[in-house]
Amino acid sequence: MRITYLEHSGYMAEEGDRALVFDYYKGTLPELLRQKKVYVFASHVHPDHFTKRIFEWESRYPNIHYILSDDIKARDAEGRCTYIGPCQTAELDEMEIRTLRSTDEGVAFLVKLKDKRIYHGGDLNWWHWEEESKAYNEMMRRKYQHEISKIEGEAIDAAFLPLDPRQEEQYAWGFDYFMRHTRTKHAFPMHMWGQYDICDKLLGDPVSEPYREAVMCVEGPQQVFSVL
Repeated sequence: MRITYLEHSGYMAEEGDRALVFDYYKGTLPELLRQKKVYVFASHVHPDHFTKRIFEWESRYPNIHYILSDDIKARDAEGRCTYIGPCQTAELDEMEIRTLRSTDEGVAFLVKLKDKRIYHGGDLNWWHWEEESKAYNEMMRRKYQHEISKIEGEAIDAAFLPLDPRQEEQYAWGFDYFMRHTRTKHAFPMHMWGQYDICDKLLGDPVSEPYREAVMCVEGPQQVFSVL
């Protein structure tokens, strides 16, 4: 499987004749063969996760389909859109798509493609903010842990997970909890707001010791990873 980091929370995963694009909103989409089946996922309507420009790709790729969180209001794109809400399952072209409920807006995706499982968290994260109340932060902890309990112990080949420097000392709480409660082979940080040194921070943090070898160090847009 070939993974390309696009920008912010945008990733593309290529497996065989399929390309799965997650949460694109800016940057360069690598050129794909026209015969590829392209699936474009958007986890929620926030402008750093979704742009209507994705519909312009229809002219480039005749075999394109959009899988959109149901909080996104967009045209049907001539039957090319599948809308999905939290805690739902959909079957599409021999793919199984499951969703979790975000702790912000929209959904997180868990996609089963042949023998591969790919997770994209969207804005599902353990959002802890020092300026918020104790009650708010406790609610966020409970909600995040509840959602991750639904995939407790699952084997995941590639997971795209928020690692947000704005959370300061709590920057890795969600990432760490996910890694300790799933069997993830390759973990790709996202939502870093261009501060890519946070990957090095995580790799040097004692908290990552149990899963450090699974963390893929992202250095910037268009970086390509080949993973089994």
